[in-house]
Amino acid sequence: MKKILPFLVFSVISVSDSFCQEKTFLSDIYSFLENTSVFELNQEEGHTPIIPYVSVNEALSDNRSRSASYLSLNGIWKFHYSDTPEGVPSEFYKEGFNDRKWDTIRVPSNWEMKGYGDPLFRNVTTPFRPDPPRVPKEYNPAGSYRRSFNIPSSWRGKEVFLRMEKTASASFVWVNGKEVGYNEGGQEPAEYNITNYIRSGKNTIAVVVYKYSDGYYLEDQDYWRLAGIFDDIWLFAAPEIHISDWVATTDLDEKYVNSNLSLSADIRNYSGKPKNDITIRATLYDSGKQIIKTLTTEKFSVLPESGQTVRLTGIITNPDKWSAEHPNLYKLTFELVNSSGKTEEVISGRIGFKETEIRDQVFYLNGKPVKLNGINSHMQHPVTGHTMDEATIRKDLSIFRQFNINCVRTSHYPPVIKYLDLADEYGIYVVDETGDEAHATEYVSRNKDWESMYRERARKMVLRDRNHPSVLFWSAGNESGEGENICAVIDEGRKYDKTRYWMYGGNAFSHRCEEIIGPRYPQIRDLLTEVYNIPATEDPRPSFLDEYLAVTGNGGGGLDDYWELFYSHPRSMGGAIWDFVSTGITEKVRLLKDNSGNNIQVNIMGRAKLVPAKENLGIDLNGHDQWVEVYRDDALEITGDKLTLSLWVYPRSLSSSAGTLITKGNWQFGIRQLKKDSLEFYITTRVRQTVRIALPENWERNWHHVVANYDGSAIYLNIDDNESEHKFVSGNIRNTPFPVNIGRNAEIHGQETSVYICDAVIDQVGIFSKQISSDFLKNPTEGIKQQAALWLDFEEETSGGEFFSYGIGARTYGSIWPDRRPQPEMWQIKKSAQPVKVRLISAETGTVEITNRYLFTNLNELNARWTLQGDGESLQEGELDLDMEPGKKAVVRVPFTKPEVREGTEYFLMVSFQQQEQTLWAEPGFEIAWDQMVLPWFKPETGTPVDVTSPLVVEDINDNLLVKGKNFTYRFDRKTGFLLSLQLNGKELIKKGPELNVWHAPLANETDEWTFRSSNIKHRTDGYGRMAATEWYSAGIEKMTLFTDNFTWEKSGNATVVITASNIYTTGNRRGSFINKSKYTIDGEGVITLENSIIPNGQMPSWLPRIGQQWVLDSTLKNIHWYGRGPQENYPDRKSG
Repeated sequence: MKKILPFLVFSVISVSDSFCQEKTFLSDIYSFLENTSVFELNQEEGHTPIIPYVSVNEALSDNRSRSASYLSLNGIWKFHYSDTPEGVPSEFYKEGFNDRKWDTIRVPSNWEMKGYGDPLFRNVTTPFRPDPPRVPKEYNPAGSYRRSFNIPSSWRGKEVFLRMEKTASASFVWVNGKEVGYNEGGQEPAEYNITNYIRSGKNTIAVVVYKYSDGYYLEDQDYWRLAGIFDDIWLFAAPEIHISDWVATTDLDEKYVNSNLSLSADIRNYSGKPKNDITIRATLYDSGKQIIKTLTTEKFSVLPESGQTVRLTGIITNPDKWSAEHPNLYKLTFELVNSSGKTEEVISGRIGFKETEIRDQVFYLNGKPVKLNGINSHMQHPVTGHTMDEATIRKDLSIFRQFNINCVRTSHYPPVIKYLDLADEYGIYVVDETGDEAHATEYVSRNKDWESMYRERARKMVLRDRNHPSVLFWSAGNESGEGENICAVIDEGRKYDKTRYWMYGGNAFSHRCEEIIGPRYPQIRDLLTEVYNIPATEDPRPSFLDEYLAVTGNGGGGLDDYWELFYSHPRSMGGAIWDFVSTGITEKVRLLKDNSGNNIQVNIMGRAKLVPAKENLGIDLNGHDQWVEVYRDDALEITGDKLTLSLWVYPRSLSSSAGTLITKGNWQFGIRQLKKDSLEFYITTRVRQTVRIALPENWERNWHHVVANYDGSAIYLNIDDNESEHKFVSGNIRNTPFPVNIGRNAEIHGQETSVYICDAVIDQVGIFSKQISSDFLKNPTEGIKQQAALWLDFEEETSGGEFFSYGIGARTYGSIWPDRRPQPEMWQIKKSAQPVKVRLISAETGTVEITNRYLFTNLNELNARWTLQGDGESLQEGELDLDMEPGKKAVVRVPFTKPEVREGTEYFLMVSFQQQEQTLWAEPGFEIAWDQMVLPWFKPETGTPVDVTSPLVVEDINDNLLVKGKNFTYRFDRKTGFLLSLQLNGKELIKKGPELNVWHAPLANETDEWTFRSSNIKHRTDGYGRMAATEWYSAGIEKMTLFTDNFTWEKSGNATVVITASNIYTTGNRRGSFINKSKYTIDGEGVITLENSIIPNGQMPSWLPRIGQQWVLDSTLKNIHWYGRGPQENYPDRKSG
């Protein structure tokens, strides 16, 4: 078979061969790991995954384990982990190497998910200072793998191949002690011909995997950075004459009825003699395994150690087309028949008949304009990391279908093969994405040195995935720069598949080489002015928003607005929400005891562990996202003019990177190491103040006692009784909204951390809101510990169950939880893009307009049911007999009878569309779409006259005002104007009455660093972070001061009392205030009518977290009956679902 890229392959192999002539793999690994021209060695060309069978029946079984030519190497391997490449045993790959003391690990897996190394979440940056193509020497985890396998005797005389589907990020392979090959690219397959390395019977394979290589700079995706052999690894045997690849292309006629089926097969002759009179017989089967068509080539010859491509074509009459609505699949077999008429080999695959086109800005599938309710999805599991099992994939695709998601963008790399197999079956349009994201170093997209690596990732993806009908179009990567290397990716992909178009997920509005534009995260107004109203003569490309709405936290607002736009503009293909699976991984809750007596909750985070230390045990933090998290407690919100911090520390070399010891944010107070030179203590009173002390010469790998003091007049540091200068400081410490951390700074060490945060063993941590002499802290008594706000001895760890960890700063992505429970926004995703829409035309005649948004489905394939509801209860119901072609609208009468209208009752007409048949993803009766329409019959309730014969009694006692009726007593505080008590029939109903509230604890999106950029913040004070909530903290709206302005009351006759209260709340920074006026009108029945006005004054945040009145009910009131939208949580811009 001819090499597809002879120049590229020659250049890679020639450079690598020159290495091999001089040195072994492990003698100079950096000539591989840091060399952009060497990213693969001795590999086979990419191709559709192939399993050879001996018969058609075997091939049709679609079960590779039935093939005698297949051998899985999944399972238990011997395993050795080291933090650096230098820790790899130098002769581990040799046959006689003794690995009896090694651990074992199950393959496939990410080694971090098996307890080795540290899982690290990063968004844009790398976990180290990016410097392409160089990788860190001080920390680059390496996993060494070994196992034996037996070659079946039936494989004698055959070619044997080793295929590794996904290994992150660089790997060397040996078989029986012999060097086989090298690969970079964590998301693409590597395949090696190992025929010359094996023997019959028992063999040994050895693999070493490095977490970081120059290829890792193209794997800078927004996810957990994990490593290892994390997808299938297997062997297959091929006969001397072998079908090494195949491609099926379907070309529909102008009416999209019949199809021309074009097949090509690559035949490889591995023997030293020619193979003559060979034929290829291709047979197409329907889903019932009935033969549809057989195509046979003329006899041909293949020269020794050479290849030949053969082609077959035929017309298929009106095949069932493949679409997400009807994922019709056909089975295809290729038989290789020798000159004697004997079948040497059978391979098989599945195809679907479909065709995509772009005409005048519109993307068509099988002649219909597609709308994609898409979502981005990582290969992510809370227990197995990036290793995906079939059950999880089926669950994910079932959720897609159940929630009307018809498209997935495999962000940001090609998925595992089984994912595409099942997407073919379930009916999911796949945007298959090249595994290149260079977010931290986008400039490499302009560097020709990286072009070959970009191209290789596209080539491997397309050659592997091009026969999957679910792949709707390709993506050239994500946030990998705007340079010419993106054009190279698209150019490379087009060489191997001319039937699909290309998009690119860049951060510019569009890329000149893509055929489908974005943009990403646009405002509605931008879509109208810059995309949908641009004529085709100016830009003929359709628009697919590859990321347009981030459902981080409890997000997902505005979907109805987007979909109204998508459906009304032909240029729009829809878009993909960010994103599907929440990124949490399952970790144990690990608790430490606070010995101060305050019993503050303290948690070990990451893989930190307790080890022998200065006194018994201490906490070992290795610099890689390990720290101690201290729950925010009033005892630690230290705002006086005294502070003492104390600890014993055993620093190691990586502490010079960040060296964070004790911090409460980056402003309130903290101790940190500055490079290799000094230690710094900081606090903030009116301004941030620091003092430094030089590190002793024996700083690293020795125990040191560190004490930091603020005595109200100065700050100073002490290391081993050597005291720094005293720096004059006065005033109270300013409080900031960050927790105390040991070994991390919660304000600055998040998803963009590229330093080693703390590499040290720490013991006896004390935090005091008073001055304590260092003499008392060297060997503290229990009495000293009891004076602390926090004291940690690190002597015992207890377990508190499990939780989903988001690491040092992962965002709360996802529209489903890590365990696959849907989040509330999923119901809005389902509703906004639902395939059937119903609109009320007339309540009197019972007519509605029904729109069938399906492209290929008649509504007679669904059950349509209607229900007449009164206050949510069913009053009448029935079915609609619909026969409506795709894309059509019709006015339909719903045969309900108008009921006798009750006062105070809301009436609705609900129309629901449900599945008739059982499918892979749902049972019969599953609801696909619905609309609930308000019927204009509401009649207000007639009020009950107030009993004016029941007089009200007002008692003015001290600072309280009591209003009493026949069965109630209300009490107001004259000083504050607050309603303090509300008793009815002797039972207390409240703990606190209505009080102005403009605050809520910031939600995930409001503490997210990424929302800071779009929050239009006007007033920001240092020390409150970079988040949407920064402006709220800067203003101090969470700690306002109350002033009573006025309180009056008057009685009108016997049955009405009017109370007026006016308060002023000043913000914490004293630059703004709220005037809060309340008027209570109480009648003889005890009914309170409350009129409230809130008037902001002075400097205000750009927007308030909330505004209104907050009540605190009595604890005995526990049950609530809800009538309204639900049961899922909803917001003003996320409520129609």
